[in-house]
Amino acid sequence: MGLATALVVVLLAVGAWLFRDRWPGGFGYSSDLKVVIRKFLQKQSGVKVFTVPDEPPSVEAVATVSTNATTTTTNKPGRIRTAKAAKLGLPGSAWSTWFRTAQEQAPSYRDMYRLIGQQLTLAERLLTNASPQEQITGLIMASEASAYARTNTINIWLGARICEAYLWPNLGMVETNKGGQLTSDALLNMCDIAFKEAGETNNIIKNYEMVLAKSPKAAQADVFHYRLGRIYMDMGENQKALVQFQQIKNRTTRMERDFNALQVLIGAGKSKPAP
Repeated sequence: MGLATALVVVLLAVGAWLFRDRWPGGFGYSSDLKVVIRKFLQKQSGVKVFTVPDEPPSVEAVATVSTNATTTTTNKPGRIRTAKAAKLGLPGSAWSTWFRTAQEQAPSYRDMYRLIGQQLTLAERLLTNASPQEQITGLIMASEASAYARTNTINIWLGARICEAYLWPNLGMVETNKGGQLTSDALLNMCDIAFKEAGETNNIIKNYEMVLAKSPKAAQADVFHYRLGRIYMDMGENQKALVQFQQIKNRTTRMERDFNALQVLIGAGKSKPAP
């Protein structure tokens, strides 16, 4: 085997490892992302049906299902550690405490995936509830599940898909619940992180467009227009970038510098003779 061939083989192997969680196969094709997610979680956890109690169990008794048996772990008061995805900028709930503690004590990745499956099953149940508050709790459950997918199972594909399947379609629930603590900005910012980690440029752009459509604050809008403009610049879509920069009302020094650089690029492109 020549050196060039060996190098290609190594690069392919590294690429396969890096993207092993991004596009899992073997789950068939479905227009419903929730079906794809459920099948993936069933395979990863070894659980066919994700069952969730009617009410959140007490923190003192967190049930963790292993591959062979069900065990119960008792937490001493004041001894609960902080889970990796605890600081999410989201309102808390009894369910949040229970899932956070269960994720903390999960002995394997199979158990972590099982807990994510349970949390999404709960989210679906709550999102169909007639109570607006229960619906908001459902969105919080889905948001936390996305964060646990990224931080605990280190599955960036799954974290992004949960945003796409559970958060995007239900942003209207937040908009109609004006007095609640959960905001569409918080959900969209979480999706932004998920899509960036997954390297999904198209979804990052779509997410920023959603943010701009819903953001009521001019300062935030300026930042999002700038970020979107930078993405278009990196893609070589300078005219689209220009549209975003022109909508910034108060440019910072950095924004102004990049805006001037963009204008130079566009001017240079126009001055080039046609081939």
